[in-house]
Amino acid sequence: MQNKVWILSFVLCILPILWSLSTQNPPETSFAGDFVPLTQVEFISDRTFQKNSLPIHDTNIFQTQLDIIEDAQQFILLDQFLFNDAYDKEKFSYPAQVDAMTQALIAKKRENPSIEIIFITDPINEFYGAYREEHLQLLEENGIRTVITDLNQLKDSNPLYSGYYRTFFQWFGSGKDGWIQNPIAKDAPDVTLRSILKLLNFKANHRKILLTEREALISSANPHDPSAHHSNVALRCSGEILKQILASEKNVASFSGADLKEPSLSIEKAPSSDTQGRLITEKAILDSLLDNIHSAKMGDNIYMGIFYISDVKVLSALSEAAKRGVTIQIIADPNKDAFGLKKNGTPNRMALSRLAKENDSIQIRWYHTNGEQYHSKMVFFEFAKENRLILGSANYTRRNIEGYNLESNIEVITPKNSQLSQDITQYFYTLWNNTDGDYTVEFEQYQNDNPLSYWRYRIQEFTGLSAF
Repeated sequence: MQNKVWILSFVLCILPILWSLSTQNPPETSFAGDFVPLTQVEFISDRTFQKNSLPIHDTNIFQTQLDIIEDAQQFILLDQFLFNDAYDKEKFSYPAQVDAMTQALIAKKRENPSIEIIFITDPINEFYGAYREEHLQLLEENGIRTVITDLNQLKDSNPLYSGYYRTFFQWFGSGKDGWIQNPIAKDAPDVTLRSILKLLNFKANHRKILLTEREALISSANPHDPSAHHSNVALRCSGEILKQILASEKNVASFSGADLKEPSLSIEKAPSSDTQGRLITEKAILDSLLDNIHSAKMGDNIYMGIFYISDVKVLSALSEAAKRGVTIQIIADPNKDAFGLKKNGTPNRMALSRLAKENDSIQIRWYHTNGEQYHSKMVFFEFAKENRLILGSANYTRRNIEGYNLESNIEVITPKNSQLSQDITQYFYTLWNNTDGDYTVEFEQYQNDNPLSYWRYRIQEFTGLSAF
């Protein structure tokens, strides 16, 4: 009898975790393309800052998205993480980006009924199946295909929970007729217990891609009302890289149950430019980050602007680079604001405080947020002979760059005197030096050297029991 109890305990307690640990992503994720010439490349940024104690919203990315949609003739594909207008409208007011993009897509479809429009998104917008998001429903009603990413296909980042979810709960779906107040916003549709259980897997299609037959925008920005004032970065580009982006997005659609038609891409021959780019997704982003950081030598510079940084491998690589004499400057979000809620600085304050303690040559400043977020995800390498840029959706955390979330970034090689190099250098210089505005504050303002806080974040990240 006692042996049977032990066997049953093993089956119920251990096997689900082992099942979760054995999960793998669908084939063709963690993709790294070949470097190809970029016909067009343009750096775009959104910056919210203070000037004379007044908030300034210098926003450009969303309008660029609308312009790209307007210019499309044959094909539009969007893969966007957050796409909803759910927030406490009694306390806050944000630009209606979701409705504006919805109407732009519908207008394009009515103007050109033959155009193929596909919108891929994350199930968080419908709280994991608890209800139908009204804008996505409106797109469907107007002939625009929507694809909700099947997160069950992704590798589990939270095995201490996800194993039990897979074993005991996933079979029941998310249910409808919610009865629990929506944690995103009180006036949003109610949710179900089953949808909350699905949320706790902490999975996401976190990509932020806009692709047409002519060009693409790879971004850190969500077309999402409560995110409208965040500071973000994006790269508008064209050329052979469109093929890489399309192949990657077709893969996501396929394992989510949707087969996409093969559109005809209008790829112009690249001019005589030395700027090249490639798509990198999921764990390939980590590989690229580490390769470039490890390649940096004395005299090289690394400039980073990041919303979340906590991955131990990246932090360790930066530490070693600093010891080799590489100049490193980091602008980071202080992790204190989240859609009207106050946060305790996890993980950035703990991770970067430890990094600074180990390497006093690394320079760190915090973005001066006031309710919004410094949501950028980019790093710029100034090497002796060329510059490199990595930019996109991925934060530098275990979940984002070690093969759990779906992420899309672009890696660019560009000459030191290129317009792209000049634009990014000017962007970073402006923020670092508070040129014509209050962008950043001293590192000491949010420094946190508390060892308990540090080890709490490390345990959260290692186990996956966290949302970052």
